[in-house]
Amino acid sequence: MLRMRRTPRDRAAFPTELPTAMHIPSGVSPEVYASHRDILSVLLLRFMTSRLRAMYQAYDGDLTLCLVLGEIASRNTERFYDERRGIQPHISGQTQQMLPCNALSISDVTGIPRETVRRKLAKLMDLGWIEKTPDDMYVITDKIGQVFAAFDDSQTYDLMHTADQISNILQS
Repeated sequence: MLRMRRTPRDRAAFPTELPTAMHIPSGVSPEVYASHRDILSVLLLRFMTSRLRAMYQAYDGDLTLCLVLGEIASRNTERFYDERRGIQPHISGQTQQMLPCNALSISDVTGIPRETVRRKLAKLMDLGWIEKTPDDMYVITDKIGQVFAAFDDSQTYDLMHTADQISNILQS
């Protein structure tokens, strides 16, 4: 049974919804898009599978740990870039503070039980990838950039390669 009104936890548990219409990128002909939907699906499948495999390996099989860290990092870095304002320049001598988050907000947005989130937070702190603020909030540490630099480069390459393939198909 489909719910008409869904909470963040519902969306996390059931992220796909029945489409009401195709979501076609601007500048792309609906006919061209529709005629290549099958190959676009294959390219996205390959990209997502490759990324999930890389994450599974990077996090020793603990994709929940990956998701919790990703949510913290996404929240922490919101003020450095957003789609409406773009990149926010760093002003020399001015510290741009991270936006912290807590276990409850991570649980709410992901649908992961709060106790599981707390266990993952403890593990991430043991790894030195996050730290707890005095008001029981969490922020990523500088260690993240060092640990995941090559991983991020690989993801960027795969994303750009897939985007080029999709672009070539949609321009044909």
